[in-house]
Amino acid sequence: MAKRNKTQVVDNDPRIQDAIQFLQFANEADQMNRSEALEDLKFAAGDQWPVEIQNSRVLEARPCLTVNKVDAYCRQLTNQMRQQRPRMKAHGMNNDTDERMAEIISGIFRHIEVQSDADAAYDKAGDFAVRMGWGYWRVVTDYVRDDSFDQEIYIKPIDNPFTVYFDPNSVAPDGSDAEKVLITTVISKENFKKMYPKAELEQGFTMRGTGDTNPEWVMKEDIRLAEYFYTERTPIKLHLLSNGKTVKSSELDEAIEEGKLLGIDIEVVETRDSYEKKIKWCKLTSMEVLEEGEWAGKYIPIIPVYGQETVVENKRKKFGLVRMAKDPQRMYNFWQTSLTESVALAPKAKWLIAEGQDEGHENEWAMANVKSMPVLRYKQKDIDGQPAPPPTRLQPEPPPAGIVTAAQAMTSDLMQVVGIFDPAQLPTGNISGKALQGQQQQVDLTNFHYYDNLTRSIRQTGRVILDLIPKIYDRERVLRIIGDDGKPEILTINQYGQDEEGVYKVLNDVTVGEYDVVMDTGPGYNSKRQEAVDAMMQLFAADPALIQTAGDLLVRNMDFPGAETIADRLAVNNPLAQIDDKSKVPPRIQMQLKQMQAQNQQMQQALQQLQMTIKQRQDIEQVKQDNETKRELMRETTKAHVAEKTLEARVHDVNTKATTSQNKMEIEAIMELLLHHMDTKRLEREIAMRNEEQKANESAATESIKDNSIAR
Repeated sequence: MAKRNKTQVVDNDPRIQDAIQFLQFANEADQMNRSEALEDLKFAAGDQWPVEIQNSRVLEARPCLTVNKVDAYCRQLTNQMRQQRPRMKAHGMNNDTDERMAEIISGIFRHIEVQSDADAAYDKAGDFAVRMGWGYWRVVTDYVRDDSFDQEIYIKPIDNPFTVYFDPNSVAPDGSDAEKVLITTVISKENFKKMYPKAELEQGFTMRGTGDTNPEWVMKEDIRLAEYFYTERTPIKLHLLSNGKTVKSSELDEAIEEGKLLGIDIEVVETRDSYEKKIKWCKLTSMEVLEEGEWAGKYIPIIPVYGQETVVENKRKKFGLVRMAKDPQRMYNFWQTSLTESVALAPKAKWLIAEGQDEGHENEWAMANVKSMPVLRYKQKDIDGQPAPPPTRLQPEPPPAGIVTAAQAMTSDLMQVVGIFDPAQLPTGNISGKALQGQQQQVDLTNFHYYDNLTRSIRQTGRVILDLIPKIYDRERVLRIIGDDGKPEILTINQYGQDEEGVYKVLNDVTVGEYDVVMDTGPGYNSKRQEAVDAMMQLFAADPALIQTAGDLLVRNMDFPGAETIADRLAVNNPLAQIDDKSKVPPRIQMQLKQMQAQNQQMQQALQQLQMTIKQRQDIEQVKQDNETKRELMRETTKAHVAEKTLEARVHDVNTKATTSQNKMEIEAIMELLLHHMDTKRLEREIAMRNEEQKANESAATESIKDNSIAR
C-alpha cells in the first residue's frame, strides 16, 4: 500500500504541472484512438446510423431499422473468453526455490482473485477490449479491517476506460513498461469537504479528454480529482563481489565487514552504473496535492488489456471487433430497412370486378383492402345486365429479389469480418465430428489474439501481486489459500518454528525466493479437452487394459459434476498416477523407485514374519535345553545320594574297629568325606533352586507357544 499523507495540502507543487503536461500529452497522442473508440462503443450499443442520413430519413418519415448483429458477436466472443479464463500460477526461477512455496503463492493468487471478484474485472476489461479496443483494471492494497494493521491485495475493475490516461510511450502488450498513468475520478462536493477540509473546493481538475466528460449541471454538485502514478529513477552504482553477490554502494561496506567476520576476504570484481526505480503516487486537483505516497511495488498497478493493435505512420491504432464490422452492419441495416420499406409501401392486392357488380355495396368494396371483410357481396350481372363472372383478386408484385440477396450477402460478409459464424450457417447432414472440431478450431484461431492479450495482462497482474506479496504479507499471519481444485486451506505464513528435520527457522516464508508467473490457457481449450476425451475413448476401445493405468486421466478430462472425485478415487490404486509431473526425476525412474519401495515394504513384512518364526523356534529350543539341563541335574543328585550312603557305611565300620594309628588316618579320611558331604548338600540346594527357575521358564515358554499358535 502506498504510504499516504492526507493531512497536508501542498499548493503550487511541481507535480501538479507535471500531471497537467502529461495529461495533455497523453490526450493529444491518443485523441484519434479515443474518438474512434467512443464511436465503436456507441455503435455496439445500437447507435449505428450516421446522423445526417438518420435525420434526413426522419424528416421524410422513412424508417431507420437497426438489426444489431455486432452486439451479439461481441457477446459471443466475450462469453467464450469467460468459459476459458486464464489462470496464473507461481513458478520457481532457480534450483533454490521451494516447490511447496510456489504452490502456496499460487494459492495466494487464487485467494486474491476470489476475494476481489477478479473475474468481474477481467470480464469488464475484456469486453471493452472487444468492443472499443482496450480496457483496464487495477491492483490496490487496503487494510483488512478498520481495526487491523494487516493489509490485503485486491484486483478492482475500472468502469470507464476513458478516465485512464496511459503512458503513450508504453509499447509492451501488457503495459509493464509504463512510466506514468493518470486516472480521473469524480466525487461529490460534500464528500470532498469531509475528506479534505483544508482544500479549496472550487479548484477541481477541469481538464478532460474524449469520453471523460460530464455535463455542466453534474459538475455543479461534483468535483473532479486526478490520481497520478509516476516513476522516479535514482542513479546508483552496482558492485559485483568476489562471492557472487551484487550490492549497491550503500551496502558495500556492510558486505565487506560481514565477510571479515566470517574470515572471507571479499573484493569488488566489477562495477557499473545503474538506477533505483520507485513508483510514486499522489492525488491532486489542478491547484493542490491532496495525498501523496510511495507505491510498494516496482510496477504501476494499472493493467491494460488490448484488443488489436497496429502501427500506421508511427502512430499506434487500437481497435476491437466492432471497428471492421461497422460497414457490413450498416449495409445490413440499410438493406433490411429497404426490404421492410418495400413491403410496407407495396400496393395492396386489387380486386377485378365487372362494372356494376358492386352496385348497392360500394362501401364494402371500398374498404376491402383496408379491413378484413368476412363477406363481400356482388351482383352476378354487369351494368348492361349481362352475366358476369365472380370478382377475382390480382396477386401483388414480390419484393425486389436484389434486396433479399443483398441482405443475405451482408450477413455473410459480417461473419467473415468478425470471424464468428452462426451455428445455423454451418454445414449439416453427414459431416464428421473431426470436421466440426476443425471448424471450431478455425473459429478459435481467428480471434485468438483477444484471448492471448487477456492472458498477457493477467500474467502481468500476477507479477504485480508477486512483487507485492513479500511487502504486504511481511509478518506472521493466518491466510486462506485456494488450491487448484478450488478447496480452501487455512495456513500460517512467516511463522518461526521447527521444521520436520528439527531445525528452527521461518516456516512458509513468502518473503524469500525468486518466482515468476506462468499461465495455463491456450486456443480452443474446451475443444481440445473434448478432442482429448474422444481420442482416449478410441484408444481404450482398441486396448481395454489401458483403463487400469490411464482411466483417471480419461475421467479427469470429462466435463460433468463429480468427475474430479471419480478421477481421484481411480488414481488411488494406480501407481502411475502417483508420479509427480513437477519432479525433476524422470517418470521411468520414479516408477522404478515406487516399485522398489513396494518391494522393500513386502520384504520388511516377510522379515517380520521370519523373525516371529525364529523367535518361536528359539523358545522351543530353549525348552528342550532346559529339559536336558534338568535331567543332568537329576543324575548329579543321584550320584550325590549314593556317595552319602557309602560314606555312612564307612563311618560305621570305622567305629567298630580299634583306635589304632591306621584308624586315625581313616578318621581323617572320613572327615574329608564329611566335608564333601556338606558340599553335596549345598549342591542339592542349588539344584532345587534351578529346578524352580526351570519350572517358571517352562511355564512362560508354553504360554508363548500357545499365543503364537492362536495368532497364526
